[in-house]
Amino acid sequence: MYVDMHCHCHEYDEKELKSFLDKGISLVCVSDDPLSSSHTIELSKKHQGITPCIGVHPWEAHKYSLKNINELVEEAIRNDIVCLGEVGLDKLFVPKTYEHQLVLFKYFLHIAKEYDLVLNLHTAGTWREVFDLLIKYDIDKAYFHWYTGPLNLLERIKEQGYFIGINPAWKTQEKHRRVIEKADIDMIITESDAPYKYKNMVLSPLMVVDTVNYIAERKKIDVEYVKQRIWMNYNKIFKH
Repeated sequence: MYVDMHCHCHEYDEKELKSFLDKGISLVCVSDDPLSSSHTIELSKKHQGITPCIGVHPWEAHKYSLKNINELVEEAIRNDIVCLGEVGLDKLFVPKTYEHQLVLFKYFLHIAKEYDLVLNLHTAGTWREVFDLLIKYDIDKAYFHWYTGPLNLLERIKEQGYFIGINPAWKTQEKHRRVIEKADIDMIITESDAPYKYKNMVLSPLMVVDTVNYIAERKKIDVEYVKQRIWMNYNKIFKH
């Protein structure tokens, strides 16, 4: 099996989603807000191979209060959700809402610790801040989506047993290629962030196949081993 650890499944129609699943790609479906979170939960009930994550994206954080987040979390608990995402902090694209992002994110951290949930993290421009908060809240299971942060933070992320996301952006993003070269295979999980548009690409879950091949080529290891190791990493973070 291939793994897409970060896909906005609610933006696809169900026929297209099923086509990805039929091609042997397990989808971890993240959400942007309460409405998409409910949609993601419903998709996971209809389709095997989908792991749902509920949350509020940092870009949307300014629209929601702690009361809204509490209601969202209650829905997640009722539905036995094991993942919060897309959640996190962003100083790069939406710095003006950072303080409110932080209020909501600390609540998500509290819930993740209390219920032993996976965090599917957005950390643009805040890689160290988010890492430090994970340590402060004693978080066990965390995934840094589309990691382009400091290379010298990778070892600390690995030491904590956290994971990073490798995205099709490697096709055009040199800093992401450097992350692939530096990061240990034991901490890598593939993703797409589909259907996000990045430069001249419309990202797709199908691109995780190319990403597996590229990781193998860049690290000079067997393709099948890379595929199996990523599958093991995915199962480890979700403790399957």
